[in-house]
Amino acid sequence: MGGALHGVNASSLYRGPLDGFVARRDALVRELRSTDREASVVAGKLRKPAVTAWAIDQLASHEPDVVLELLAAGADARESQQAFATQSPDRDDFARASTRLRDAVEAAARATNTVLEAGGHATSDDAIRRITTTLQAAATGNAEERLALWLGTLDQDLAPSGFGAVDDPQDDDPELATAIASLRHRASAARRPVVVRTSPTERLERERAERATAELEREAGKARALADAKRVQADKLAEQARDAEEAASAAEQAADAAEHTAGQARAALDR
Repeated sequence: MGGALHGVNASSLYRGPLDGFVARRDALVRELRSTDREASVVAGKLRKPAVTAWAIDQLASHEPDVVLELLAAGADARESQQAFATQSPDRDDFARASTRLRDAVEAAARATNTVLEAGGHATSDDAIRRITTTLQAAATGNAEERLALWLGTLDQDLAPSGFGAVDDPQDDDPELATAIASLRHRASAARRPVVVRTSPTERLERERAERATAELEREAGKARALADAKRVQADKLAEQARDAEEAASAAEQAADAAEHTAGQARAALDR
């Protein structure tokens, strides 16, 4: 990873056309050989990055604000995830942090795809997937990966690694921590979880109340279901009554017409 290279300034090496990486690396090795042989050996081992990793590296210089927002969102998401290891996790806080991280990853992926196209490299669904996965992994991975994302020195695609080590989180590089400090929301840190301790008697009473409440809710559900069924039956009977009323009215009208016709026939015979 290009984040910590024993004094070698790798940022300028990874930034620039991908095709020129090897030439830039060899030039750096020659430059360092006379002044810092150990650094020149480290530089000589630097790998040409995958095209998707190279495109992400360009964001550090072309879209630094996008990278900082992603890293800040990742830091907040890691902190919120770590809060889930406590006895009083804030689910709303975690949901907000996760949404922010997703939005930041999507924005960075769109910017990276633009860089890829501008550099004359073909884009594909697979490339977009690898870019998105690497951005997510770098923003929530270990301290070295986060630093490499910030410096623009990623040399390979990354696989998802969760939210770093929840039990033993790694602090950001001091300069990186300072750079993202103003972008951090720190909702979890500002609201320390409060652990409410209850006695065994209180817990027992609460369990009894919860069971009683659950039973009342079940009975209420049954009553509602019965009421709904009765309403359906009443509506059906009302509809049948309307149909019967209409049939009776029609029959009465037919009877009236028949009686009128019969009366006319009787009157004609009497004449």
